[in-house]
Amino acid sequence: MKQKYKLETITPIHIGSGETMNQIDGYYANGRWYRIDLDKVLEHPATNINALTSEMSQRDFRWSDYFSRHNMDTADLSTYNILCAQSPETVDIREAIKSVGNRPYIPGSSIKGALRTALLSHLIDEDDTLFQNNLEHLVNLSKQRARGNPRKETPANKIEQDAFGKDPNHDLLRALQVSDTEPIDNNALEIGMAWTITLDRSNKLVQKIDNGQEYKNFVQQIQPKQTLTFTLKIDELLFREREKIRLDFNDQQQKILIDMAEVCRSEANALMESEQDFFDYYKFPNIPGVYDELIDQNTTLPEGAFFLQIGWGTGYRANTVTSSFTEFEEAPEELLLNLQKRFRLGESRGKRGQYDSREFPKTRRILYRGHNPIAPLGWVKISPLEDS
Repeated sequence: MKQKYKLETITPIHIGSGETMNQIDGYYANGRWYRIDLDKVLEHPATNINALTSEMSQRDFRWSDYFSRHNMDTADLSTYNILCAQSPETVDIREAIKSVGNRPYIPGSSIKGALRTALLSHLIDEDDTLFQNNLEHLVNLSKQRARGNPRKETPANKIEQDAFGKDPNHDLLRALQVSDTEPIDNNALEIGMAWTITLDRSNKLVQKIDNGQEYKNFVQQIQPKQTLTFTLKIDELLFREREKIRLDFNDQQQKILIDMAEVCRSEANALMESEQDFFDYYKFPNIPGVYDELIDQNTTLPEGAFFLQIGWGTGYRANTVTSSFTEFEEAPEELLLNLQKRFRLGESRGKRGQYDSREFPKTRRILYRGHNPIAPLGWVKISPLEDS
């Protein structure tokens, strides 16, 4: 089965290229950020290469000063420019992944990763044997002493192998093929400001500032209300009787792929409600209302459509299935704290071995405009296209 889908961005999406940019790479002016084309600058008749090299080595170098002194036009010396609500100043900008021509897109791997988490969470909730075996696995892990760097360990490997298959050749999601989206125009990008927010000592949710360091990022992000298309294919040949036996696939696994939209709606609703409760409990402005709207939309989606949260900044809950075990009423009371200690999650930066007794995770990344929080990152609506 091959199906073409429309992906609509509901809140801004950042899929990083792995690169960051700073004041050497670009220039802010009049609500836009210009990506400097250094080749064009060097070819300009007013440019003295040796003098420019010397100036660029100075910490206080700014393209605005340089262009002003040499009467250069920024627009003629940039590869592209995009909306930017406020100057990043000296804060690095996380670059978005782009195709040829600086056109943003969303990799199929980002979509498939979010689908994988949703399907895994659903299997854990529906399969009691899978749940009980891996609850015992996590309890045993939490009692073991860590070796080396515990953060490099992958405790979810066993859970995924039990749910999807023992190795990549027998993995259920080899039957699910997700293409990259088609690239869209560069004007769909903007630069946003994402703050890490955290619970302070008074148990209030605030912007994180530690020893004067502001935990904020400027990110190139795809704006809301943008439409991209991609193709999703389920390889039905892998579910013929002989292949199912050889790959050790079962009917329940096949069913969750067939019912993927319904599964994702259910898992998205659980995540939305959890996040809405978090922000509402701590009386954080604006964001509970955003989640109210998302929950309302999720309950009225047409057949085959679903929500996902993808990309950078989506957070711990969107990328793990820990809560399926730790929030289960029959789970050991100290399981979450013991797992935190075992894998050094939420460890105090200043005091090794100390862990906050408050809610975990206590941090989120939220987009701000000026001093006002406006949205969580990464929510998209995915809908099948007719006649595809």
